[in-house]
Amino acid sequence: MTQRFVGKVVLITGSGGGQGRAASLAFAGEGARVLGGDVAQERSRETTDLVGAAGGDMISVEPVDLTSPQAAAEWVELAIDTWGKVDVLYNNAAGLRFGAIGKTTLEDWEFTLRNELTIHFVVAAAVWPHMVRQGHGVIINVASCAAHREISLFPAAAHGAANAGILALTRHLAAEGATHGIRCVSLSPGQVDNPNAPSRRSKDPVLQELAAEMAKVVPLGRLAQFSDIIEPALFLASDQAAYITGIDLPIDGGMTSAIMRRPGTSARPQSRRARKERTA
Repeated sequence: MTQRFVGKVVLITGSGGGQGRAASLAFAGEGARVLGGDVAQERSRETTDLVGAAGGDMISVEPVDLTSPQAAAEWVELAIDTWGKVDVLYNNAAGLRFGAIGKTTLEDWEFTLRNELTIHFVVAAAVWPHMVRQGHGVIINVASCAAHREISLFPAAAHGAANAGILALTRHLAAEGATHGIRCVSLSPGQVDNPNAPSRRSKDPVLQELAAEMAKVVPLGRLAQFSDIIEPALFLASDQAAYITGIDLPIDGGMTSAIMRRPGTSARPQSRRARKERTA
């Protein structure tokens, strides 16, 4: 296995969740020393145990509300006190409330912005002086394809606005960080096959139907696996991507590109022989 992060310190927010857990295992698997944190105490500890069982080096704090500047600063200081530096911040934690604009309350709006956009700013601000002092660092902000395009099946005005803000924050951090050797990029996943998602766990036929319909709008014909997101993240966080900053990478199976798939058509390209037989 490639060991691109030996000696590197990686901070991962939302480490108790599906993508956060996958990122923790992947970075630790490539030699990183990982600090995790999550509001979900049991799941966060489970991730740390899994990383340790796999031979990785990880500590975590739970529960921790990283929308709090004081909590975020203390969380980052734990990494500094333990390992002396911060090489990578994987800004992954998120909490949101979906709903059509007519059913979204101001409380829903503010909750989503705080737990998707503000949390990214707060944690980035906490690591910033340490990265400036070091003269290097990488910040990866996890956003969503909702920052680029809305889907009528999935009304979420606050979610879209928050993630568009993440992209703008990423560009700003990249511009300001360039002279300090700090890179910043964002990832915009599309529909993810997350077994912990409410629609996957729910027995509500409406939510089950929604989950099935969402997969149909993906041009590549399937939902993303966590590995589809984490592998590009590992590359972008590594020295192999030393000349890449300020970009957003959609990881959405073509949803935000110009690709459009006609309803009822297969996502798998047909062979030349199959096309000939069909037109014969």
